[in-house]
Amino acid sequence: MLLVLVALPLLFPTGRPPTPRWRIVGWAAVAGGVLLCFGIAFLAGPLENYPWVDNPFGASWMPGFVNWVGFGLWAASSPAAVASMIVRFRRSHGVERQQLKWFTTAAALLLLGFVLSFSLAGVIGEDASWVFIALGLLGVDLAVAIAILRHRLYDIDVVINRALVYGALTATLGATYLALVLLIGLAVGRSGFAVAVSTLAVAALFGPARGRIQGAVDRRFYRRKYDAQRTLEAFAARLRDEVALDALDSELRGVVTSTMQPAHVSLWLRAPAQLPKSVV
Repeated sequence: MLLVLVALPLLFPTGRPPTPRWRIVGWAAVAGGVLLCFGIAFLAGPLENYPWVDNPFGASWMPGFVNWVGFGLWAASSPAAVASMIVRFRRSHGVERQQLKWFTTAAALLLLGFVLSFSLAGVIGEDASWVFIALGLLGVDLAVAIAILRHRLYDIDVVINRALVYGALTATLGATYLALVLLIGLAVGRSGFAVAVSTLAVAALFGPARGRIQGAVDRRFYRRKYDAQRTLEAFAARLRDEVALDALDSELRGVVTSTMQPAHVSLWLRAPAQLPKSVV
């Protein structure tokens, strides 16, 4: 959890620090997390929340200051990660700035949740005060989800498309395999023949099934991509029979406009090369 609080502001939204120099912040957070983990896991003596139980994994060679060193590294890397987010925001533009706006707003609400939790713990109780922190963390999750889905971060469209296609393909092939095994088994009895035939049938079905499922997913969820692909296929079919340059110019402009929707379309043709005169 402590590493996530450093990694999110340091790496969001590109998955890399703003500049290579900021990598030292990430390594400091990792080192702090490792020291904290080992310091708590192998510290000899009673457990923190269960003082009547001695740590069964406690080691006498583990010094007590390891926890403090780890916490110090984390405490130093946390504000540095926030500073990296500020630097990234000042340099960002376009979609990346919109993503950072969502994230910084949620991070500010999370900080407010921490302040309210610690301030009201004595009034409403320690357990109830954790609600503010939980709501702040939920806000960060929602902001990251909106930035990913709304602004197509990390090529999320490709991930969703592949998940839909291969999820449906796996379910289809699995159901087909089970049905064939059962039907062939009922016809010829339980044997390896049913498994072998079913496996070959599913292998042969993979390609056609994937193409049909991909087309169905594109037609249902990615209509613009599907329409553009059909338009290009139709244009390629007409192009084989088109010989008039003016008609080809008009066709090409129409296809580019309908598929890519540019603000302006210009067609430049290279002048035909001068053919050398034959020498008699």
